[in-house]
Amino acid sequence: MAMPLSPPALVDDAMRAVFMRLPADDPRSLIRAAAVCRGWRAILSDPGFARGYRALHGAPPMLGFLHNEYRRGNRFVSTSTFRRPASHDHRDCHVLDSRHGLALLYAPGYHAPFDVCDLVTDNWREIDDDPKCHDIMHWPGDDPDDYYNGSIHCNATVFCAIDRCDHLDCHGGPFLVALVGSADEGSITLATVYSSETHQWSDMISVQTPGLQIDTGGRTAVVGNNKVYVPNYEGDSVVEYNIREQQLSVIKAPEILDQGYLDLLGVEDGMLLFASVRKPRLYLWSMEAGPGGAAAWARRRVVELEPLLPPHALLDMSSSDVWTVGFAEGVRVIFLRTPAGLYAVELNSGRANKMGEFSIEKVMPYTRFCIGGTYRLSRLFFQTRAPRYEC
Repeated sequence: MAMPLSPPALVDDAMRAVFMRLPADDPRSLIRAAAVCRGWRAILSDPGFARGYRALHGAPPMLGFLHNEYRRGNRFVSTSTFRRPASHDHRDCHVLDSRHGLALLYAPGYHAPFDVCDLVTDNWREIDDDPKCHDIMHWPGDDPDDYYNGSIHCNATVFCAIDRCDHLDCHGGPFLVALVGSADEGSITLATVYSSETHQWSDMISVQTPGLQIDTGGRTAVVGNNKVYVPNYEGDSVVEYNIREQQLSVIKAPEILDQGYLDLLGVEDGMLLFASVRKPRLYLWSMEAGPGGAAAWARRRVVELEPLLPPHALLDMSSSDVWTVGFAEGVRVIFLRTPAGLYAVELNSGRANKMGEFSIEKVMPYTRFCIGGTYRLSRLFFQTRAPRYEC
């Protein structure tokens, strides 16, 4: 017969249940709870609690988003209680991508121009340049040391390299960085990938793509850990980079969609998610890629924007004043740039929130659980002393 739990054990179980239900996008509550007493800190520092917390909440929360400012480098905008100290920002870097708790930054002129950063732990990992990447990174006549005029002319994607990972707690593990770009005025598409495990760039591969120009500032998508999708400037096709097979292929949108410019948002339910804005509606399309450039398309949802956005945000839809600039996978938040500012549309709740008077061309959401390193976070962000009291 099992012995009954002692009163302290009962209290610990009750507090564990309470802590489990604290919102994942409110790491400040976890940090403050850990600073109350040694008992609560022990609960929140327990790896078993962290695993249960992540499993209960599912998709990692959006802590904020990154974007670039002209001649001011990158900026992090918090959408949660997470705060990144300004001293940790590298103003001489441009942010290229953010995914799986990692941010990819680029600073031409440095010996190692790429950095992959965990914004929570402030862990930076440098990636050396490689001569084999120059044809994809720079156009003839570019000065790679010129920060503002010599930015790379390819699209870059960072993502977790762990096979079949759920991405709940993979930060700090191996990662890949894929570069896809155009050469010879778009007649050739090139690609290469960097592995943090081998510290090497792969050999460049290419495919003939007449008239197709890679959108160097467009959003990319990753399916599994071996397929990267990159849009072209016309918005009527995407390039699939199959890293495992080292193959490139082009997937075109069918003409029957008749939705004008299709914006690649990301991945949902294992399928690519596209968006187009026409009149006062946001159309969402899903695409599942098959072999040889084949694809199955389906309209996923139509979102009426008039009830969500103020009238002055929808003044002239015909002139393309409203378009998608970002998507937070997992939490299902779409960012819209409008004449009235930047708005975040929550697909789950049907609400829209104004993010500010930003004029941003690309929003890179940063999603990550903070649980698992609570004491480090309390010291890093709130300068909280270690608890001196028992509970």
